[in-house]
Amino acid sequence: MKGSHKEKSMNPSQQLLINMSASFVSYGVSLFISFFLSPYIVETIGVEANGFVGLANNFVSYASIITIALNSLAGRFITISLTRGDEESANRYFTSVFFANLAIALVLGLVGGIIILFLDRLINVPAALLGDVRWLFVFVFLNCILSVVGSVFTVATFARNKLYLSSLREIEANLARALCIIGLFALGTPRVCFLGAASLVSGSYTLIRNVRYTGQLLPEIRIQRKYFDLRAVRELIASGIWNTINRLGQILIDGLDLLITNLFVDATAMGILGLAKTVPNLISGLMGSIVGVFSPNYTILYAQEKYDELLAQIKQSMKIMGVITNIPIIILVTCGQDFFINWQPTLDPVMLNLLSILTIGCLIFSGGINCLYGIFTVVNRMKANSVVVLAGGAVSTLLVLLLVNTTDLGVYAVAGVSTVVSIIRNLAFTAPYGAKCLNQKWYVFYPEIFKPVLFVIISVLLSSVLLPLIPLAGWLGFFTKAAASGILSLAVGIWIVLNKNDRRFLQSKLIRRR
Repeated sequence: MKGSHKEKSMNPSQQLLINMSASFVSYGVSLFISFFLSPYIVETIGVEANGFVGLANNFVSYASIITIALNSLAGRFITISLTRGDEESANRYFTSVFFANLAIALVLGLVGGIIILFLDRLINVPAALLGDVRWLFVFVFLNCILSVVGSVFTVATFARNKLYLSSLREIEANLARALCIIGLFALGTPRVCFLGAASLVSGSYTLIRNVRYTGQLLPEIRIQRKYFDLRAVRELIASGIWNTINRLGQILIDGLDLLITNLFVDATAMGILGLAKTVPNLISGLMGSIVGVFSPNYTILYAQEKYDELLAQIKQSMKIMGVITNIPIIILVTCGQDFFINWQPTLDPVMLNLLSILTIGCLIFSGGINCLYGIFTVVNRMKANSVVVLAGGAVSTLLVLLLVNTTDLGVYAVAGVSTVVSIIRNLAFTAPYGAKCLNQKWYVFYPEIFKPVLFVIISVLLSSVLLPLIPLAGWLGFFTKAAASGILSLAVGIWIVLNKNDRRFLQSKLIRRR
């Protein structure tokens, strides 16, 4: 209870800084692990086999769509209940979600079993890899089932706005996964299924930590049969069904890329695209973790009916996101080829860099816009956004299939079309609809969207002029250029995207010891 009292007395901006700092550290650890492990994995098992890891995770995401309607809004309902002092409702939602997830896990187990049994009929797998890839899918689906059963326990750090604990847990889980991979590869003949086994170990550790956090942060929560209520399940599903549709649209936009490449190009191209998505996925992960830092306070301010303060915080978070997420994108654009030359010396660095830029290009516009997606959940108005995302996903998939069957673009069409469709959707719909949900004028968020775009253009131009002056090569050359580009971009972003109050806010938080 002391921890709870201390949390209540902490300034929200201080808590935001703590959560964001922890997210940065977690991102850095993930980047470090991927940076060193990926070349080792590719060299050990081959680019083709490594591509099936991403494909297995994609299949899990397809199957787990059925969990989204129930779980996507659990954090919102439980947090609002706790903020308003309604422990009875919080226990009802928590318990109902837990038991419903057990039932969903059984369904997922059945779906996974069917996919694994008929795997060779669903995708193109080289005969020599079939058994190994099947075991990979077994481990990945087991990890998914474990994640579904324990998903409600992730609410604790969200409800108490202590997301830095989640970041620490992610660091520990990533380290456990890396050690497992290295240990398994060292003990026997390296196999792609070892990557799935390591993920299962990491997922198990995550569940244990989340259960412990729930006991510490939410001592008023009890999982008891008397709290189970089908009406609570129906309420959550009725609100969250639009998030399911939204997720389906997102899968159509970019979640089918490896599968389409496997079926319509070849398994090697799938492996190359999977590697090219490594850096974009890390950047997207950074964006997702930082956006998640803002969400608890959005929910709390909405529950407290502090709407003006909510709008101000959204706009400030959009600007911060516009700087933070675009700096690694700028480094990728200006230094990406140097990176891939050193990181994957056996593959074509130009191809890898171009595919990475095509994959990540949408975030130049949507780094800040992603803050608005949380608003749809907070105000519980997700229908229109979900329908638009689904329509955009359908258009994207049809265009990709058309291009890969009628042109020689191949994997480049797979990587690029979704980016263009996403940019159009975000500019034409997400920004004005987010304003409408908050009863603001339709154009209120556009300055926070276009300033980061100008920031990227200026930073890329300046870096392109200055970086060739650095004569170093190899890893030393890359890190020197990346550091120079990052520092230059940070300076440009602070002065173009942030206003005087934003800069004063950051300065006060960075120099404050508390």
